[in-house]
Amino acid sequence: MDKTTKNLLIRVEKLENAVFGTKKKIKTATGDEKSLSNHIIGLRDRSTFRQPLTPKEIHEKLESTYPCDLSRVKVELIRLQKRRQLRKTSKLIGKKRYVAYVW
Repeated sequence: MDKTTKNLLIRVEKLENAVFGTKKKIKTATGDEKSLSNHIIGLRDRSTFRQPLTPKEIHEKLESTYPCDLSRVKVELIRLQKRRQLRKTSKLIGKKRYVAYVW
């Protein structure tokens, strides 16, 4: 590529950035972050979700590594289900059906 073509490409790139803006960096979830969702996904990756688990059961499993309220776990499970990282199902305990999550 000759010098004028390089300069032209640089100018076009600068104009595109000025008009359309630069792309925002997307934050990705890595295993290093110690968020609740990463802990739940860690359980999923360790095949904990082969059998349907209720939010209370998941909360009990998380209690040793990530102590938090049951309500936070419930909300995070809904978010993960909406992002299609968990599936929602039901579980029969006694004669009552409960919401459960599985993978």
